[in-house]
Amino acid sequence: MALAPRGTPRAVTGSTGELYKKLFGSQEGANGSAASPLAAAASAVLPTIGQRRSYLDLRPRLSETVTIGGQTYKEVDNGRANVLVPIDDPLVSPAMRQDQQRAISRVMFMADHPLGGAAYGLASLANAPQGTRDAALVAGGVADVALLGAGARGAAAQVKPAPPRRQVAPPMFTRPSSRLSALNAKGQATGVSATLTRSTIVGGTKANRKITPPGWLGDGKTYKESRGHLQARSLGGTGDDMRDLVTIKQNPTNTPQMSTFEDAVRRRVLSGEVIDYFVKPLYTDAALRPFAILMTALGSRGEPKGVVIQNPPGKPDDHRKSP
Repeated sequence: MALAPRGTPRAVTGSTGELYKKLFGSQEGANGSAASPLAAAASAVLPTIGQRRSYLDLRPRLSETVTIGGQTYKEVDNGRANVLVPIDDPLVSPAMRQDQQRAISRVMFMADHPLGGAAYGLASLANAPQGTRDAALVAGGVADVALLGAGARGAAAQVKPAPPRRQVAPPMFTRPSSRLSALNAKGQATGVSATLTRSTIVGGTKANRKITPPGWLGDGKTYKESRGHLQARSLGGTGDDMRDLVTIKQNPTNTPQMSTFEDAVRRRVLSGEVIDYFVKPLYTDAALRPFAILMTALGSRGEPKGVVIQNPPGKPDDHRKSP
């Protein structure tokens, strides 16, 4: 192309001339009714609404131009065949394409390395050169990888064996194994409840002969009477406490009726069973001695057992007798 003389505007032809007119042509209509050159150029370059185009989609598209070795060619029909004619693309130069590829690489790197993206952003805020920004991007990515590795190692190091289970502290309040109820207003025993185990049925004692429970006639042999335990001696009962003794017939009340029930309970306890044991004397106003004895046993392995044992009366005036 011949050089234009000095002082003469150079003619701009082709697509470059059209772009030149769009960007730098005079505006029409001083009142702003016509579109500005920049707006017209933007509408020509940027995709409009409805065009489904992605700048990150790098798949090849059907086009009349092709770039080989950095040179753009256009397919032209010369009448005999389609030939490639070298042209210049003023909108997308090889350098611009390379910058686009680098920008896409940066975005993908930032997505995988958040710290790298943060470092790149700080460098951009500081108006650092592009080379410094890229160096910050890579350094942040390295730091991100290092932190991920340290986190994994730290998580593995934090796995500690479970501490040994502590033993359960004994309760601050423990109830006694045998619980004797208080005497009533007439001095009569009112009952006993006990938790029977192998360790609690030991240590029972005989009935103290110095103790005369209500209804005692004064001579056990003459009247066939006995100072009967509510909690039997064989089950750990005491014979030294008035609350555990009542006046009963030796036969059949004490033996064999009460003793049979007590022996069965003892065998269950010795076999390892835990039994809640309850005995209650039953009274009437006509006599001081009980007319019957209620006995129950609720075991940890067997069914509950219960029995009411009759206690035949002594002489008609035994209710007037007192210890």
